[in-house]
Order: sequence, then C-alpha cells, then structure tokens
Amino acid sequence: MKEAEKFDKKELSIIEKFLTLWIFLAIVGGVALGYIYPEIADIIGSLSIGTTSIPIAVGLILMMYPPLAKVRYEEMGKVFSNLKLLALSLIQNWIVGPVVMFLLAIVLLRDMPEFMIGVILVGLAKCIAMVIVWNELAEGDRELAVGLVAFNAIFQILFYAVYIYIFITLALNYLGLVKGVEANVSIVEAAKTIFIYLSIPFIAGVVTRYGSFRAKGREWFKNVLAPKLSL
Repeated sequence: MKEAEKFDKKELSIIEKFLTLWIFLAIVGGVALGYIYPEIADIIGSLSIGTTSIPIAVGLILMMYPPLAKVRYEEMGKVFSNLKLLALSLIQNWIVGPVVMFLLAIVLLRDMPEFMIGVILVGLAKCIAMVIVWNELAEGDRELAVGLVAFNAIFQILFYAVYIYIFITLALNYLGLVKGVEANVSIVEAAKTIFIYLSIPFIAGVVTRYGSFRAKGREWFKNVLAPKLSL
C-alpha cells in the first residue's frame, strides 16, 4: 500500500477562520444600527460619488489587493485557452444564476416589489471580491479565479444594463407583478463601477508584484513580501 500523500496545512488566522461569522455579525450590526440610528443611512449615502460608495470601494479594494498581488499573471493565458471552462462559467453566471434568482424573487417576494427587484439585481450582479477572497482562503488556483472574474467582469460591463432591462423592465411588467417600472443602468456606469472595484486593486497588485521583482527580485517577493500580504 502506497503511503498517503502529505499536504502542508495552512494555519488560518482568527479573522480568516471565522470570516463567515464576521460577515453575519456585520450584517446584523448594520441592520440594528439602521433601526437605532436611521440617520446613518444618509451619512453613508453622502460618502458616495455617483453610484459608487466610497467606504465600500475602499473595503473591497483592501480586501482584494493582497491575493491579486500574488497572482502569476504570466500564466493567465492558460485560463483563456480552456474554452469549455469559459463556456461553463458563462452558462452558470449569465443563464442559470439570473434565472434562478428571478424565479426565487417572484415566487417568494411578489408581494414586496422593492425586495423582489433587489433580489433580482443581486442575481444579475456578479460577485468580485468574495470570489477572490474565498479562493485565497481555500488555496485555490489564483490565476484561474482571477481569470474567470476578469472574464465575467467584461460581460458584466457589456450586458448588465441589458439584463436589467430584460428581467425587470420587460419581464416583471409582462407578468403584471409591477406596474410601470423602468430600471436603467448605463454601460458607462457599469464600466465605471467595475473599474473602481476590480481594476484599481488589479493594477495595484500587478505594480506591487512586478515592481518588487525589478527592485528586489522574485525570491524577495516570494519569501519576504508575499507572506506579509494577508487578508
């Protein structure tokens, strides 16, 4: 009998180990704060530029930057050469996901149109930050994860506004679940949001990685800087 392979186990920090709990507590805390101090919504809303919330943008950028700095971008080509994988990603994210969320929304929230539309919008908006974060915690393939996120981000820029029009303006009105609703998000707004949330940490990660290679060398980045970059 062959000896079982031995794998190095990553020791998670308290923050990483209980990340789901912290997210849940943050949600509960946010809802509770809204009830106790309703004016907080206006204060947070004032910290926005257009449709972009500055506090959220800063948090997401800081969360995505460390794993994006560790990606081997020189190996990204292999992701886009796998057509089967790309097709599966598109089907899951742009057919199965939106349809499932749309059906759940109209079945469970048809008497609450605001929440129904909100759930549909969530189903249409592809997650960026948490995909990268969870993949990093699971020690998954960084190049594959970032490649698929970037691939779907391009589709989100091109088709998010179109999907909103189809699922909300057309479908909900056709089914008679809402009257006269017109939800519009321009391609320009979608592109601007994607740039802020994804391109800024992506560029920072690339500059950090290859700038370190040039200044200190690959071994220094791998053994000194990379271990210090954590979630």
